[in-house]
Amino acid sequence: MVRTIKDAATYFKTVDPQTAMNECAIRRLLRSGAVPCVRIGKKYLVSVEALESYLATGDSTRSVPKQGVGRGRESRKEWKLQ
Repeated sequence: MVRTIKDAATYFKTVDPQTAMNECAIRRLLRSGAVPCVRIGKKYLVSVEALESYLATGDSTRSVPKQGVGRGRESRKEWKLQ
C-alpha cells in the first residue's frame, strides 16, 4: 500500500511505539534514494513494504550517494594541512 510520509510514520508508530522511524527519518531515506518512492508535486509516496524491506535487510534497490545528499548540496572537499 502506498502512503505519504506522515501516514507511513503513523503506521510504524502504531506497530512499534518505540520506533525511530519518524517522519524525518523516512524523509531522509527517500531523499537519499535508499528507499524507492514516487514524488508527486511536493509529496513523496512510499510503500510500507519498501520501508520494511529496507529495515529488514538494510539493503536498497538504489545506490546511496556518500556525499552531497540532499537538495542542492555539492560534494564537500576535505583539506589537509601538510
